[in-house]
Amino acid sequence: MYVERQIYIRSHGHVQFISLSPLTQTFFATIALAFVGWIAFASVNVVFKEQIIASKDRRYVKMQGAYEERMAQLQSAYDALNGQLVITEERFMATTMQLEDKHRQLAALMSQRQTASSRLETMRRHFAATTGGKTEGERGNKVLMRVERHSEGPDFADTTTGPRQMAGTDRFIIDTAENTGGPIDLAGLTELTGMAGLAGNEADGNGTVAQIDTRLAQIDRAQLTLINNIEEVTDRRVRELKSIIGMTKVIDPETLIERRGKAKGAAQGGPFISLADHEALAGGAGDSGFGKQLYRVSQNLRTLADLEETIAQMPLAEPLVSYRKTSSYGSRRDPFNGRMAFHSGEDLAAPYGERVYAPGAGTVSFAGWRGGYGRIVEIDHGNGFRTRYGHLGRMDVKTGQKVAFREIIGRVGSSGRSSGPHLHYEVWFDGIVRNPSKFIEAGHYVFAKQG
Repeated sequence: MYVERQIYIRSHGHVQFISLSPLTQTFFATIALAFVGWIAFASVNVVFKEQIIASKDRRYVKMQGAYEERMAQLQSAYDALNGQLVITEERFMATTMQLEDKHRQLAALMSQRQTASSRLETMRRHFAATTGGKTEGERGNKVLMRVERHSEGPDFADTTTGPRQMAGTDRFIIDTAENTGGPIDLAGLTELTGMAGLAGNEADGNGTVAQIDTRLAQIDRAQLTLINNIEEVTDRRVRELKSIIGMTKVIDPETLIERRGKAKGAAQGGPFISLADHEALAGGAGDSGFGKQLYRVSQNLRTLADLEETIAQMPLAEPLVSYRKTSSYGSRRDPFNGRMAFHSGEDLAAPYGERVYAPGAGTVSFAGWRGGYGRIVEIDHGNGFRTRYGHLGRMDVKTGQKVAFREIIGRVGSSGRSSGPHLHYEVWFDGIVRNPSKFIEAGHYVFAKQG
């Protein structure tokens, strides 16, 4: 296309020419094409400038909208995760606070149980100290009323035949296969505080959360098992103590407790709350099952405390450590004239000078010489109970003196209408003489043979 060309120029009769080589033609054609293209581009920009700017703005707005939408999605996801963390932490804190509250209630319950049995335990220790480990027959110094830690089921006392013997000690410890963390006892429940601290570390992973949740569930089950165990033991103890009082054949246990309360002049009062509205007394509606059970056990413990205090006032211990029964309560042939007569007590033969112990605390209402009794000591134990000790060789107390449980009140002798050294022992209730053997037999179920 670009062959060599010549351009002729004629001026003033002269002819000149310019020679254009192919390279020169190509160069000028390129310049012309570039100029034309620039003119076209500039014209289009001038004509369509507004449309181009608007298109770019739309594209920018669209990109910005997509970016903001993505950021909103991320923020929403973050807020949801943070909300779950807060809810989880609050749930763990609420659970641990609830378990800690149950723990405090159980601790108070155990303290109440310990207080209820403190006096009777003291009497048992005193009895053991006075016997010195010597036993005869079923007499000894080990507490009969015990509950084994592992039992096959409830073993309530038969109220018609007296309490049953149970070995072991009271240990409210829960040890089940579910507790992967090991045995849980009442003191061990204080680890809930540590659980509350772990509740905020949700970022450690689902494994940690699952472990905490599982452990809290285990502790909750352990608390329920514990309160069930306490209730079972308490119910069993109440039946045992009532059966012990019933063995004396003198008065109904509830009537005796009521008499004791009236004698103490216990002040009572408070607002009236009907049984239909007793949720306030049973832990509220939020956890009424546990609260009601806790209230029921607390009432049983109060009854148990009253029973133990009542038994502590009863003359159930034997007045002698070692003796031989020579005459029982009731009808017998008189050893001096051979005629049938009523014997108002039991004769317990023992060597001269054998110590005579008070079977219960009280006040000496009489100490002196009284006819056929010889030297006699009479103790008023309160609540209608009195005991007499006849034919003493020596009296170690005097009228009006207060005596403690297992305090020495005299020595065995043969004063008065007696055929040999022995103790004539009588038990009175409400002014009527009773069979001492019933009280001694009941006492065997409080102080059992040491094995």
